[in-house]
Amino acid sequence: MPKRQGSNLIRFSVSMPASAVEGLDRMATGRGFANRSQCLTALVRDHLVAYASELGDTVMMGVISLIYDHQKRNLQNTLTDIQHKYLREIVTIQLVHLEDNQSLQIMLVQGPARILREIKEEMSALKGVRHGQLQLSTTLLPPLHEAGESTTTAPHKKIRRAAPPTES
Repeated sequence: MPKRQGSNLIRFSVSMPASAVEGLDRMATGRGFANRSQCLTALVRDHLVAYASELGDTVMMGVISLIYDHQKRNLQNTLTDIQHKYLREIVTIQLVHLEDNQSLQIMLVQGPARILREIKEEMSALKGVRHGQLQLSTTLLPPLHEAGESTTTAPHKKIRRAAPPTES
């Protein structure tokens, strides 16, 4: 039975083969963890993120990275079209030009894990894309602006929105 340690820690025992413990100790030392508990906590968190991403509709934050040939005909336009298709999920994009006509595009994304995987797969499948990767996290970005909100007013205070233009 778990024993509570302070407010957030729970102590419990784990039985595993000696070879697994030896491997865990080598990994903990090699990665700079102070002890086995820190190493196991990091491993469990990584697997919890992976599990959450498998659930499909779990909202997650992530990074999509692409390396592609920026001289490939229409590739830039096609990537832009896909990005416009997923405006709600793509928060920001960073583009870095590399050697040999290659570009690195990094996108900060947030949304259901299923849709984030869909974005990555759609972009990675394009001719000229050499590498595509999605890294997910259960940590979320703070809420973005809603209609009628302003960062110049007090937090949570709504401001009056201008009336939409009328057609003549």
